[in-house]
Amino acid sequence: MINIRKFLNENADFGYAQFNKKFVTTKYAIVGVRIPKLRKFAKEIEPEYIDLEANPTYEEILLYGFSAGNIKSEDEQLEYLQNVLPYIDNWSTCDCIVTSLKKMTGEKSYQFLTSLLADEREFYVRVGIVGLMRFFLKTDKVDEILKNIRKITAQGYYVKMAIAWLLAELCAINFEKAKKFISEEKDPFIRNRAISKARESFRVSQPQKDELATLRIKQNENLN
Repeated sequence: MINIRKFLNENADFGYAQFNKKFVTTKYAIVGVRIPKLRKFAKEIEPEYIDLEANPTYEEILLYGFSAGNIKSEDEQLEYLQNVLPYIDNWSTCDCIVTSLKKMTGEKSYQFLTSLLADEREFYVRVGIVGLMRFFLKTDKVDEILKNIRKITAQGYYVKMAIAWLLAELCAINFEKAKKFISEEKDPFIRNRAISKARESFRVSQPQKDELATLRIKQNENLN
């Protein structure tokens, strides 16, 4: 019988836990097990090994998502994401779990992720954005994704950061489409952060970076 807590205790790194707490804000206890060890251990278990209702640690929530990522069925991965969604309360858990669910590339997953954009809960929306970016930004659904991104009403910091990340990724995939969207973005934080992230990317050419720089919103500039 695999003992999850025993594994966590044996692999806990107090220093790493303290370091993580500086960057990850979560209501769940951080033990301090590094991500590669969690991913490796997740190959030995199934999501059902984790009792999410029993006051899980940050690492146990990650293990649930990582082990779900080893399941070969899109329907099952989607179900596991729905199960763990209420426990995702920080950017790290969101991004690590969503990007692990590589089978979520079908229409059912697309519709579910899109539905999350209309939520008001910060990390529900972020899960939707990151999932759409990870699995559908290179598909023919990109225009629809951008249309729905524009409809987002949630105002959380991590929602805005995710939108900026998606736009920066799009700059490397379809620069003209991304540039048009960014030029029409009224939120200074999203617009400038998207530009900054794109300009940091080696997949965006220098001339493109120079074009983006002209789209920055200056402090106190009014676009309304």
